[in-house]
Amino acid sequence: MLISCITVTQPGRLELLRSAVADFAAQTHAERELVVVHDGDREFDAAVRALGNEHPGAPIGIHAVAKGATLGALRNLGVGCSRGDLVCQWDDDDRHHPMRLELQVGALLAKQADFCFLGDQLHWYPSRGEMSWDDWDREPYPLNFVQGTLLGRRALMPRYPEVARGEDTALCLAILDAGHRIARLRGSGWCYVYVYHGGNAWSLGHHAAISAAKRLGAARLLGREKILRERLAEYRPSLGAVVLPHAEGQIEIG
Repeated sequence: MLISCITVTQPGRLELLRSAVADFAAQTHAERELVVVHDGDREFDAAVRALGNEHPGAPIGIHAVAKGATLGALRNLGVGCSRGDLVCQWDDDDRHHPMRLELQVGALLAKQADFCFLGDQLHWYPSRGEMSWDDWDREPYPLNFVQGTLLGRRALMPRYPEVARGEDTALCLAILDAGHRIARLRGSGWCYVYVYHGGNAWSLGHHAAISAAKRLGAARLLGREKILRERLAEYRPSLGAVVLPHAEGQIEIG
């Protein structure tokens, strides 16, 4: 089953994109394509294409568009350029474990669902070397999932609203309003790393509030320490040394 991973990027984010492309190339799910949409100039387009050429075995398509479109509009363009039975939101500034696609498509098929979202995520603050494991089941049903981890049937995809941010929340509400079946994959938060790097659409305060409200407590986090160490070691390029604080101390990895 072909999965089209949709990435929107722009000038100034090439190094972030480099890691997202490497993560795509390392995916264990074989039938996949990466659709990269950007609004940069010819120089940036050439740089993005050179980056894609670093992974000759990975199917990567680059689409340059005129400046001025919103993030939501660019996401819609990416979906329109895709060929997959399924589409997956693949943000250029986040990290994706090699098993992410395999796990999500497996959950979608097992539950005979139309869309699959992760129920938890890792939240990384590289500038201070800290990370939290955020459990989105603390949100009220039915929005108790990580909205940016969409994987779903292209034929059933609503359009993203053409706004500069918050487009994924509106899309999720449209999916729910349409009554589509949703699989919530829980316990695999290590397969998606939500990164705060200072140039995000949302502020540090927004990110910190998510972590403060949703981070796993000491007992649950310590119970996941072994699998967390194993899976973080599988990221290439490496995330480096990270610390996960909790009420009884901290977990140091790397």
